[in-house]
Amino acid sequence: MQIDIKITEILSRTIRVNALSIEDAIIIVNNMYRNEDIVLDSSDFDGNVIIEKEEDNYNTKQQWT
Repeated sequence: MQIDIKITEILSRTIRVNALSIEDAIIIVNNMYRNEDIVLDSSDFDGNVIIEKEEDNYNTKQQWT
């Protein structure tokens, strides 16, 4: 029997910026990320999700380990 399992690793980092609004802060950080001024790596690991695929759906079996 073959079963498809999807593993998703979550990387996250909080970035503090000076901005006039939340929208501006998002634009600033998005630009930093796109310009590779921010590069997430294994030290930013924040968990994972393991999901069993059944037909066209995914059912969460374990998350945030």
